[in-house]
Amino acid sequence: MPELPEVETIRLGLQKYFVGHTIKQVELRLPKQFHGDPNVVIGGKVEKVRRFGKGLVIDLDNGYSLAIHVKMTGQLIFSKLPVVIGKHTHIIFYLDNNEALLYNDMRQFGWIHVVKAAAVPEMPFFKSLGKEPLKDLTYKIFVGLLKTSKKQIKVFLMDQTKIAGIGNIYANDALYRARIDPRRSASSLSQQEGERLFSAIEAVLKKGIAAGGASEWHYVDVLGGKGKYQNFFLVYQKDGKPCQRCGTIIEKIILGGRGTFFCPNCQS
Repeated sequence: MPELPEVETIRLGLQKYFVGHTIKQVELRLPKQFHGDPNVVIGGKVEKVRRFGKGLVIDLDNGYSLAIHVKMTGQLIFSKLPVVIGKHTHIIFYLDNNEALLYNDMRQFGWIHVVKAAAVPEMPFFKSLGKEPLKDLTYKIFVGLLKTSKKQIKVFLMDQTKIAGIGNIYANDALYRARIDPRRSASSLSQQEGERLFSAIEAVLKKGIAAGGASEWHYVDVLGGKGKYQNFFLVYQKDGKPCQRCGTIIEKIILGGRGTFFCPNCQS
């Protein structure tokens, strides 16, 4: 599933190519993924694009917004007209510049909601989000959250109600960078370990954004290009390979239902 760096890359692309353009028509090829009246966005000009954790909000000049979660396989891709429609193209926004924004989704888990802009914060998905790294998650808040949780630290980092935006890729790499065993409880971390982890989270997320995200699954940017962070994985998906720090073989276990990768020596 796209995480903070991937969704931020999508946001930057939408901000560059979508803002200032007017939606002329909406084609719903799979209506179940579009919630609300499509007619209220027709004629609306895109004013800005915001991101909250792994969610996107596209604000129009008519007081409405498009709230979007791409989930596992959703893609937002610009196309010149005429549009080449793929088997997984489910929603098409036709624009005033002879282009269209396509929403593709192979597994159909994603969604697009039309809501009044003022109602976005009250949507259950956005309302439940915790603080976000690189935004409003301070070290003091982070440490406070750690102290109150008995969850395994890897599972804790991926809890969107605690911290918004971190998923499996960046949780694995941050814990490796901070030399912390993913199986430990969040509350067991010392102050020094908490500081290292907070810095590691910010470092891997910034690296992910700079690399345009990781295209290890279906993720692409708004022009259909792949990210490059998969070329910089520290430990994610490297089970069976030697640790780049000490040479110990990376192991894989399952925590919280997700593959977890770590060095049994560096992260002991």
